[in-house]
Amino acid sequence: MASTYLQLTNEVLRDMNEVELTSATFASSRGVQTTVKDYINRAISDIINSDLNWPFTHAKGSIDVIAGKPLYSHASIASTLKYVDYDNMFLQPKNYITNGTYEVDGSSSITGWTTVSGTPAASTKFGNTLLLTNAEATQEVSDLIVGRSYIILTQTSGATLTLEVGTSSGAAQTTSKTLTIASGNEVLLAETSFTATATTHFVSFTEASGNAAFVKLVELSENLIPIPLKYLSYEEYTERFRERDSKADIDKFNDPEYVYTSYNDEIGLTPIPDTSNRTLEFDYYVTNTALSASTDTSIIPTRFEPVIVSRAKYYTYMFRSDTQTAQFALKEYEDSLKRMRVELLNRKDYMRAV
Repeated sequence: MASTYLQLTNEVLRDMNEVELTSATFASSRGVQTTVKDYINRAISDIINSDLNWPFTHAKGSIDVIAGKPLYSHASIASTLKYVDYDNMFLQPKNYITNGTYEVDGSSSITGWTTVSGTPAASTKFGNTLLLTNAEATQEVSDLIVGRSYIILTQTSGATLTLEVGTSSGAAQTTSKTLTIASGNEVLLAETSFTATATTHFVSFTEASGNAAFVKLVELSENLIPIPLKYLSYEEYTERFRERDSKADIDKFNDPEYVYTSYNDEIGLTPIPDTSNRTLEFDYYVTNTALSASTDTSIIPTRFEPVIVSRAKYYTYMFRSDTQTAQFALKEYEDSLKRMRVELLNRKDYMRAV
């Protein structure tokens, strides 16, 4: 279990032979206690910023591409963004379903889905799922393009369900499909295609036999091929494509092939997107958010928390002008940081025949 801000601070204070804090006195700390609190945050920041791609700072990002818009700000990704991995960017077909995995912040949730009948509920059986027993749930999907073909991918279990797609809630004017489960523990993966007859449709699931049916996954996207993007430096983009993208000419609009970064911390796409039916997906890495409350915890894995303490002790000894002991703490920190790199960053290289 991760140590709290209070526990990390007290670990340093104990080694300094100083009075420890409690949850009641933490906010009103004074003197060396407050200094140690600051050094804990400084130590965490030092560790995270010592490498770009610590795995515990990794996150998955996505931005819905907008037709005619070439630049997307880093600030729209995350306030704690440190580094974007431009080597692994893909344009995927846009998923029009909200919360199709029935999970919000790691917990089971049916946020985004509306009850039509019965009592649809969030469940943790078969993972995080939508539970339907004599019930119907629906979601309104907007911004579809009339005449375009779309695919609904579903994963269900428990009992047979009916999937309906229509232009009004709970209706099936567009398509209907029975998702048959022969055995309660069976997992059914199914694809359902339909052609949009309006810009707004409703996707509904119904269980009408009194059995417990579970929906694990719902995705709705246009039938498009994902596009891996090639990275360009801003200088190369300027040399090869900037003039074209600046002209009043429709030839600059198409499916993007390249991604670049601007000097204003923006993700750039070229050619400029000509539709809004794709999502840019990528990996990125975050920096730390300073600990504040006594119960706050660090994103650094629990087994490496002694590295935080060693670094904070170094700063505290230096604050006390005890440079000799500070050097011991510094060596302990550097040795521990090397061990972190060995365990978390070293990767085996594989050779493949092509």
